[in-house]
Amino acid sequence: MRMFAAALTLALAAPVFAADKNEDKAKETAIAFLKAVKAKDADAVLKVSAVPFAHKEGDDVSLLKDAAELKKWVKERLEQVDADKVPTELDALHPFAEVKEKIKDEKQRKQLEELAGKEAFVGVISVDGNTITLLVRIKDGKAAVVGAGH
Repeated sequence: MRMFAAALTLALAAPVFAADKNEDKAKETAIAFLKAVKAKDADAVLKVSAVPFAHKEGDDVSLLKDAAELKKWVKERLEQVDADKVPTELDALHPFAEVKEKIKDEKQRKQLEELAGKEAFVGVISVDGNTITLLVRIKDGKAAVVGAGH
């Protein structure tokens, strides 16, 4: 009976461990992305990113649909980055499911929900008083940054 109770306890706790593990993967991936941006290393940024990739600048959300588009976009943005201002830690990490309702534009919310898939996290950083978000999707057990915006 004790063995059954122990097995039941482990079975019930397993989803919590999986969620924690995915959150850890998302955090590690977001931090790797930030470190790659700080180093202005396009290859390292691309290694932890995936397409389609959403980017928001101002009110518009655009999707980069293939790797060549993403690579070009990353290289252009890295040229503009002040590496000294790029943090290498997140201010916060939230499950996407908890923050998606804050996206007021319904079309953009649906677009990002589709991109995020079943499980995703939003990493938040502040740079010079601006809030920047990273969308990190978990798919097939792997984390990848699939969006950035401010």
